[in-house]
Amino acid sequence: MFAELRPHVRCLGWAFLLAWVFCVFYSGSMNGLASTIEQQTGGGPTELLLNVLPVGSAVATLIIAVAAEKRLGPPTASRKIIVGAPLVAAAATPVLLVPAPDALLSSLLFVAAAVATGAGSGLMWLMWGQLYARLSQDAIESCAPASAVIAALLSLAVMVAPPAAAVVAVSAFPLVSGFLFAKEWPHAAAAQPADYAAAPARPAPFAEAAANMGHVGFGILAACLFVSVEGSFWISEGSDALPAAGIFVASALFMLAVSISATAGPRRVSLGFAYRWMCPVMVAGFAALIVAGPAAGAYAAAMVGIAARFAFCLITQMYFAVYAARGKATAVQAYGMGWVFVHLGDLLGVMISVPLKTAIGYGAVSTSTAAAVLIVATVAAFMLAMGEGNLFPNWDNPNAKEIPQTTTLNAAQPASETTIENVGGATHPPAQMKQPNQPEDPAADPLEARIAELARDYKLTPRETEVFGLLAHGRSIPYVRDALFISRDTAATHAKHIYAKLDVHSRQELIDLVMTQE
Repeated sequence: MFAELRPHVRCLGWAFLLAWVFCVFYSGSMNGLASTIEQQTGGGPTELLLNVLPVGSAVATLIIAVAAEKRLGPPTASRKIIVGAPLVAAAATPVLLVPAPDALLSSLLFVAAAVATGAGSGLMWLMWGQLYARLSQDAIESCAPASAVIAALLSLAVMVAPPAAAVVAVSAFPLVSGFLFAKEWPHAAAAQPADYAAAPARPAPFAEAAANMGHVGFGILAACLFVSVEGSFWISEGSDALPAAGIFVASALFMLAVSISATAGPRRVSLGFAYRWMCPVMVAGFAALIVAGPAAGAYAAAMVGIAARFAFCLITQMYFAVYAARGKATAVQAYGMGWVFVHLGDLLGVMISVPLKTAIGYGAVSTSTAAAVLIVATVAAFMLAMGEGNLFPNWDNPNAKEIPQTTTLNAAQPASETTIENVGGATHPPAQMKQPNQPEDPAADPLEARIAELARDYKLTPRETEVFGLLAHGRSIPYVRDALFISRDTAATHAKHIYAKLDVHSRQELIDLVMTQE
């Protein structure tokens, strides 16, 4: 994992964008314009508007970007957007975080800053999505988990920092993220597509892009909705940041466990995998409200909510990259529509949690009753999402058909593959494509004959021969893991044994050996 991370270290700039989002919108520990306006107006409908406006701005930006891609191109096509989006988000951040004494001034500043931060962050999500969709599967499975853990640690540092230093640091996050993106993007754009990538997809009409998400979008929306509601039961006080710091420590540890589990086993980086662990974890968070009471239970629920949100952002960041790279959509469509559903879930969560907290405050409903209803709703929503597993174009569907592109193998252009499964379950015709590890007559293909000859001469086992064939076609360890339904460690162990038997030290040396005709 770390070997893949080194050449892509600037891709960790996504961590600063993720940390910025959590510090500004989700941590609840930084008093700013929103809390000032709420105190001046007494909350109620104003609280709902304060939560909806920034997210609504991001949703509008994403929708416009997806709809306009066919005519205007992706955000990365414009140098002004690459430079301007981080600057806008950074400039508006201190305005959003610093209280203002006057009610009218507070409202005007908040509207302007909310719209600017929503638009800037929305464009940056798309920019980073385009970059991640160009990475190899190895790089994605290294950079995304590392970035998510770094984001949690950055958020933790902000929690315990003095208020002035925290505002300066959070305001600098978009600038750091934008700078690292600008340095890395030219290299990513010029690189060969990822080793599992299909031919670059053309932008589809907006309605088609939305429909293609199918139940994927519903599952994302439901997950974010219940995460948002669960995290709303406890609000950190700015004067005591230690409880919030504890939440982010737990989030970092939880993400480490999720990332290891997601990338170690075969075909695990998928939304189906995310739902399978999210459902019991979130049910446990709501159950804490019943068992531990409104105080300790609310803190436990908030811890579960923030940790689950961080981990879900990690899984979706990897999932959207594969969704785009496998030809399901352009990167802008995959990340744009994906994050639209994320934010819509947030919006619905806010629209439910604000009146729900008001009702609990007035005694119209008890915390235990609300938690019990939310447990039932959570289980029902996740069962519906997981029950539609055949609609997810992911890696853990054993019925998915692997249809690679026909390529000429050389050192600079590894072969590629794709799962061409439509949302409705149908598949595209193979168009005269050949699976490299598909049984066939070796004599019909000189390359396959050479692979069979070397496997026989060097006494490779049957499983090692399968792995050798994939490596000889330029495949990565995660590809081998997924193609053969084995764990990443098992695939790496087979590769190590093959290298030792063939006396080579890298995949490129192995390819050179195969391509050398005696």
